[in-house]
Amino acid sequence: MYLCNVCQDGRQRLEYNCSRHETTVTHQDNLQRFRRSSEKTFVQNQNIVNDGLRNLLSSMTGGIVPPYSSSAQSENSASSSLGIDWHLMEANDDGNLSLSADQQAVATLAETILQHLDDLPESDEEQDERSEDDEDTVNEPELPMSGNKSLCFQMYILPEQVPGSNGSNSEQSQPRKRARTTDPAAAVSEHWFPWPDKITCTLDILMHLPRSVFSHRQLDLFLWLLKVNDVDDVPSVKSMQTINLALQKICGIDSIAYDGALGHKYYVNSLSQIIAQEMANPKVRPHLHFYPEDSGPKLSEARQGERWLRELPDDRITPMARILGKDFYIHEPAILADGSAVIPVRWFMKDGQLYARCWEMFAVTKENFVGWRVLQRDDFLIPAREFLKDFVSFQQDAARYGLPHPSHIVDVVDASNTSSSPWKYTNPILGNPWRAKAQGHRVVTFPIWMYCDDTSGNLSKKWNEHNSFLMTPAGLPREQSQKEYNIHFLCTSNLARPLEMLDGIVEQLECEKSGIWAWDMVEEEVVLVIPEVLALLGDNPMQRTDAMDVEGDVEHGGRDPQGSDAGSVRGSDASDAESDTGTAKKGKGRKIRETMADMVKRVKAFVQVGPLRNKEETTAKLRSYFTEASTLNTKTKVKNLQTESGVKDKYQTHFIEQLFNSYKGKRSGPVKQAALDAAKARLPPNTMSPVWRIKGLDPHQDTPVEILHVILLGFVKYLWRDLVQLQLNKKEDKKALLMTRLSSLDVSGLGISPLAGRTLVQYSGSLVGRDFRAIAQVAPFVVYDLVSDECFKTWQALSKLVPLVWQPNIENIDSHIALLTAEIENFLLCAARWTNRWFNKPKFHIIVHLPAHIRRFGPAILFATEAFESFNAIIRQKSVHSNRHAPSRDIAQGFAQGNRIRHLLSGGLFMPKTHTSSQIGPSESSPPDDSRKHDWASVGPGARNLIASHSTVNTYLGLMQKKPVISGQCVLDKKSPRKIELTLAGQHLPSWANKPGLFRTCQSMTLQNNDVCTPGNFVIIRDPRHLGQTFVAQVREIIQEKGSLAEYSSNPDGILVQRALVNHQQARYGMPPEAHTTF
Repeated sequence: MYLCNVCQDGRQRLEYNCSRHETTVTHQDNLQRFRRSSEKTFVQNQNIVNDGLRNLLSSMTGGIVPPYSSSAQSENSASSSLGIDWHLMEANDDGNLSLSADQQAVATLAETILQHLDDLPESDEEQDERSEDDEDTVNEPELPMSGNKSLCFQMYILPEQVPGSNGSNSEQSQPRKRARTTDPAAAVSEHWFPWPDKITCTLDILMHLPRSVFSHRQLDLFLWLLKVNDVDDVPSVKSMQTINLALQKICGIDSIAYDGALGHKYYVNSLSQIIAQEMANPKVRPHLHFYPEDSGPKLSEARQGERWLRELPDDRITPMARILGKDFYIHEPAILADGSAVIPVRWFMKDGQLYARCWEMFAVTKENFVGWRVLQRDDFLIPAREFLKDFVSFQQDAARYGLPHPSHIVDVVDASNTSSSPWKYTNPILGNPWRAKAQGHRVVTFPIWMYCDDTSGNLSKKWNEHNSFLMTPAGLPREQSQKEYNIHFLCTSNLARPLEMLDGIVEQLECEKSGIWAWDMVEEEVVLVIPEVLALLGDNPMQRTDAMDVEGDVEHGGRDPQGSDAGSVRGSDASDAESDTGTAKKGKGRKIRETMADMVKRVKAFVQVGPLRNKEETTAKLRSYFTEASTLNTKTKVKNLQTESGVKDKYQTHFIEQLFNSYKGKRSGPVKQAALDAAKARLPPNTMSPVWRIKGLDPHQDTPVEILHVILLGFVKYLWRDLVQLQLNKKEDKKALLMTRLSSLDVSGLGISPLAGRTLVQYSGSLVGRDFRAIAQVAPFVVYDLVSDECFKTWQALSKLVPLVWQPNIENIDSHIALLTAEIENFLLCAARWTNRWFNKPKFHIIVHLPAHIRRFGPAILFATEAFESFNAIIRQKSVHSNRHAPSRDIAQGFAQGNRIRHLLSGGLFMPKTHTSSQIGPSESSPPDDSRKHDWASVGPGARNLIASHSTVNTYLGLMQKKPVISGQCVLDKKSPRKIELTLAGQHLPSWANKPGLFRTCQSMTLQNNDVCTPGNFVIIRDPRHLGQTFVAQVREIIQEKGSLAEYSSNPDGILVQRALVNHQQARYGMPPEAHTTF
């Protein structure tokens, strides 16, 4: 039914009667009256709005300009235009007080707008004049036109037609409901692509930000809040879940279910999809490096370490280089620009250019066979620009140039000993197998740091163990790899042990056999990516008992002369104060007292690197255990072998125990053998730890020392708790003195906040790594007279060791390693002089492996785990909001959805039409068909604008960009400009005393190494009078001349420094003190 808006007669008409009614005389007369009244109403409304705007602007001028300059009326009188009193000028009746700077600016702006309104041709006066001259010039409002029932008629729905309606108009104030659709993709908005609209986009982001976890009940409550506040198109929880699933299929990460070998089910997020997203992410891909780098003596990145540069097998790093459109693979003959033939065996960067380590090739005749002899050399380096013809071109042109076919390789000669061997690296006819797999595309290796740790899934103190695996790309620079944004979750479980979950991860890593197809957003093409585990990270207990479960010093490859480690790493994290000094506990299991000779032998073996284990030797022992266990009545023999060798794989032990228990309680030999054979048949194919199946990884050597737990939560914690809880026990006066010294110590040069002495002393048993980092640097200055001389020397040695370990950039690796080794030995020597009971702690032995790991993996800060440790808080939040029935699945899916939000808001590319997330790894078939740039999409402009500027979402995602640091820039203090004689520079420098003008002082400036320097800091300065020499000085003042060129560039005009003498050492601290001299 329809009602006529023009006639307003209240009669209800059917649709087919509307057209006939519009032709009646009554309707036409009413239509003319409606037009005239609408025109009058429009003009009146326009005048009211204009008059109100003028009065509002006039009130903002603070009484400077009256509402209309032509009429002198009081501020409280009604408007001269309409006679309406807007009560706005009363707000300015403030007793004629002067305006503030902000009020003056607003008043000036309002006055300017009023003048602009007066000058407009459509002002009230000119509007009246033009109305008299030409009535047609008045802009009429849109009116209902005859013949259009959508304008003349209003649809009327009877109350009984609406279910649950009581006939009232209350529904008119309700927000618009969201339209239902069965296909979420059909409603996608181009502006908010791939989301349907803004509200869905923002809700999806809110639900899946890494540190913003919402349960479904909380989301339901939040959606209710939006609805009652009249927000239109609010989706339901169910519709959000539907959109979630649709988006995950398009551009998400899959959580793959595994049935663990130990009987637990767990979920692992697809490693191949994570890597593919990183390659298509504009926030990540430009920072990734795929080739190792030869940086000479300098060392600052993982790609510069020995592990990636030299130790990884040649076929485990990026196997090819594209030069002038041709692909040069390792272990394939190639022709250089000078016509010589070589075989590249390793590609790497040096001085910003790509190089290849090559083997030379010589044409020889052997037994009437003309072919190539390969001369193996390690010092034959060729820049990439010298390569001319790749393997394919060489094959095609060999006969033309009178050269033997490149597939005719006679033998390989080692240049070091002239021994000869046949070619075995590739099929000489087919070349490198990656060439066939890549099918003309690039191939790159993607090294990763893999991390394992345990955390509690509860917010309370009740322990609810969740073992987790995380990873981050090792090809990122140090400042990028330490960001939470670049840490990726793989799996977690409160039931499955780490090695059980590692089995599923290793299964995904086996995609290295065929690679991962991904879109490279930098090269704008599809590439084939090979994942490679550079190292396994984790705290030392996890590296030993969980990450590998091999007893002995496996995480650092060491063993004492008896073949077993000096102690248990589990015990190294004991929390009782008594164990911090190595005091033996009383009990039935007390060991026999060792002799002095035994103690000396143990300590000597403890403080040096012993014979290193290797992967081949350990796996051979483990296979021998299983072989013995497959024979009847060998339980005692197997345990003796494990004790003798010091190697025990707990993953394998689970299956060996099944074999032992299979015939337990049975009597006759044949029955026992049958039970044993049946149990053996039920075992999985791989009974050894999955860590041994990771190609290119040696768990003994490739698990670097974790400096957070070894040094800060190890040595510093042991010594501090020994000091507070034992040495100062019941000495409240000395504790109070220690608190005072800590609180009053000037730590501005360390770049940290003032120390809370009471907290550091009173709560010494509950401190964290951040606290111990500060204690390690200040301890010698506060404990010098509170401890024995031996203890103080140990503190001094530790304080000298810590900055060497946390060195981010190493200028000369050889001298740094020599200095670091000497300081480690000095620390251990001081600890031994104090008490040898510290050597019951395995961490005092683990530290001796650190220099080798720094040389192999880069600065120790690269494989520190602080960033991973902080990620545990996110896992805990996900655990709290899971349904607790399947936490491994819920947490994995939560992180998978977070990966999607991260990728989309970062501008990452994805293919909207296809999705292959059901595959654990890519197949060995051809690359994706949609390999063109226009087939890949990113989010729409609406979503991009959400993070285009500073916002909360950027903070949650870790997308905040640091402001670029410019060396030399300074920050002014709040002091007013003054003459030069009122500054320190004018008082101490005669050459500046008579400078004219005004000067300001600065509170800080940025040095060349991007450190922030403030007055009072000590700096190292290049001596301008002696080339190549430096001296230490204290910054006393930073000044800037008013109106100078330096002021416009925010640079200082001068820096007043006072030279300091540091040529001698102070006996108490063992450090050079400073003595001020001239300015």
